Amino acid sequence: MSQLISLRERKRTETWAALHDAAARLTLERGPEAVTVEQIAASARVSPRTFFNYFSTKEDAILGLQEPSIDKHLLADFSPEQNLLEQVSRLLMAVVHSTEGGERDVSLRIDVLTAYPFLRQRRYAYFVRVEQLVRDVVAAALTDSGRWQAALSRNSAEDVARMIVLVAGAPMRYAFQQAADSPTIDNQFSALDGATALLREVLEDIR
Repeated sequence: MSQLISLRERKRTETWAALHDAAARLTLERGPEAVTVEQIAASARVSPRTFFNYFSTKEDAILGLQEPSIDKHLLADFSPEQNLLEQVSRLLMAVVHSTEGGERDVSLRIDVLTAYPFLRQRRYAYFVRVEQLVRDVVAAALTDSGRWQAALSRNSAEDVARMIVLVAGAPMRYAFQQAADSPTIDNQFSALDGATALLREVLEDIR
């Protein structure tokens, strides 16, 4: 059974990649307005109906975006008792990557965004969903934490979680910029460690 699941998952990954690659390449050739779902599906050798099993919109296929998700293994050791900045920054980055199909060549996405900057709005909409997903996790953890009860007596768990996620998002964005020349997942996570350390130093001096 596990082998069948693995084969099925591999086929799904291959189809997702084929649709994204077709959509991005057609967009670079013709422009996003001229590309249709039918053309993308035909180029990827699937039906238009199959297309919508993988992507909600043409723009999502062009950018290679999918709904954010959190691997349960990432939450196994998540705790608001210590190092919350680092934990939330890493969780944010992992969930951002869950929207982008994992470790893939991102050159097509970069080329598309460079040629058609207005598509960044669609990508930003997914980042908003990422933040909401992580905020929900953080709010639930804070509610169950003895350390954070004083803060929660003055503010709602949702408001405190929102602020934590916004602050933790800063080193993540910094890490993305630092790894821009070679934007692999490993490079971005490596840059994140230095970025969170830098933020802690800055916060000490900025108060």
